[in-house]
Amino acid sequence: MQGDVKLTEAQKDEAALWHVKRAGGALTAAQEQEFDAWLNADTGNRLAFDQMRVLWAQVEEPTRRIAASDAGQVPVWQRVLDWFSPLRTVTSCAAVAAVLAIVAFLNPDGLDNLQADIVTDAATVTEIRLPDGSVVFLAANSAIATDFEDGNRDVELLRGQAFFDVMHRDGDSFRVRAGMATVEVVGTRFNVDYLTHDTTVGVEEGAVRVSTGADTGSVMLGPGDAVAVGAGGLQAKEVVDIASVQSWMHGRLSVQNVRLNDLVTRLDNFAPGRLMVLGNIGNKTVSGSFPTNDVARSLETLAVAVGGSVIKTSPWLTIIY
Repeated sequence: MQGDVKLTEAQKDEAALWHVKRAGGALTAAQEQEFDAWLNADTGNRLAFDQMRVLWAQVEEPTRRIAASDAGQVPVWQRVLDWFSPLRTVTSCAAVAAVLAIVAFLNPDGLDNLQADIVTDAATVTEIRLPDGSVVFLAANSAIATDFEDGNRDVELLRGQAFFDVMHRDGDSFRVRAGMATVEVVGTRFNVDYLTHDTTVGVEEGAVRVSTGADTGSVMLGPGDAVAVGAGGLQAKEVVDIASVQSWMHGRLSVQNVRLNDLVTRLDNFAPGRLMVLGNIGNKTVSGSFPTNDVARSLETLAVAVGGSVIKTSPWLTIIY
């Protein structure tokens, strides 16, 4: 029975990839045969593909309804009332949830942007002078919230990358929060990277103290030092090439032996649409320097390096597998 079949993550990934390929209508006759062979090779493969078709149908249905309303010249206010009327069925509530899920997937930064005081565009590095005279350089698609009221000097990096040149002011501390990390300084130049679940802090000049909300301990960083902070707390301090850490300021991401999944997550911040990795290829490690102003070229380079392929399913989603 299908209910007794336990699907593997590999089967789900393969089902998603086959669905994307077939939806795009780009399969050759040989690939159609390959798909049929995969589908019939295992009961779980067929079940995974059927579930994927149902999922996408549920996701696409709200979009079809909105498009149909547009074609019929139904006013926007009427469509909004229709969607949220208490007389709508549970099915419509599920459709609204699907729409919200699509919005969250295509624009995961929306919530951060609502909390932010400053949000940068998707193409340039932005220099910002803060009220205390300090300067912060923000990478593309980054967001910060600030608090300089009542003598505070607090900045929260909600997303992205930032380089701080902190003005010394009578010993008053300057604090930066990013994810699990809190960085406290008096006057220094340092980099904060919060593109993934971990936060990485690297120091160019001066000294900073890095701590977490969960730990009572902390670590002091000097020039050339870096530390990562994640759910597991503070990791071991490392000596790094600070120029490489700050390569984003010159339009590149420089990495050494990082998982493809992690690098694509970082590149996703600079892409016009969403990027996704499918399959075990995401665990392969890569090194190099990749342009952030031409993410498509970076993905093609990565695909060659790991023996994978890239498919652009729409203007909003590109998959490497």
